[in-house]
Amino acid sequence: MKKILKWAALGFVGLVILGAIIGGGGSNDSGSGDSAKSASGKSDSGKSGDGESSCGIEATDDCTPRVRMGRKVRVDALIWDVTAVEVKDQIGDTQYGLGEKADGRFVVVSLTVHSDRDESATITSEQIKLDIGGNTYDPDLDGTIAALGEGDEPLWYEDIGPDSTVRSMVVFDVPPSKLRKKLALRFGELGFGETHGYIEIPSAEITGLP
Repeated sequence: MKKILKWAALGFVGLVILGAIIGGGGSNDSGSGDSAKSASGKSDSGKSGDGESSCGIEATDDCTPRVRMGRKVRVDALIWDVTAVEVKDQIGDTQYGLGEKADGRFVVVSLTVHSDRDESATITSEQIKLDIGGNTYDPDLDGTIAALGEGDEPLWYEDIGPDSTVRSMVVFDVPPSKLRKKLALRFGELGFGETHGYIEIPSAEITGLP
């Protein structure tokens, strides 16, 4: 009888050890799955070693792309590209009241936007913010009107059709002390969505800095 109990106890211990081995293997498989998901860009909203986001260029609930100037971001099927950034004291000829002087400095951003939507959409400057160290600046109305008076084509209310590209500009009025800080353009969705994409602007790419 004792011998039977001894073998039963050994069998029970063996089952416990086997269960632990199988459980450990399952845990490792789960970890591999998470790594694969992160590599696919569907759940990883972190940054890579060079400061850019590691989840791709398309804004989703799980990804807020952040790229350097010279690359593009995609938000709500609109693909944004910053082509030039210039700092100005004024826009237009202020001598005859046709231009506007900046309260600080005007940051004039030239950009293109391409639509991959299957229907026309209306884009506005309200989809674009200037982010400086976590503080956001809205497009400046006076600077935008002055640019219109100059014959430029600032982004105001612009219809864009399917598979079309619009070239435009956005004007911001920024305190001079902020211009040497980290600048980025933040692009939002059409409507009231919460996904965003960022294009960072190195100071070396900004013309007209003092």
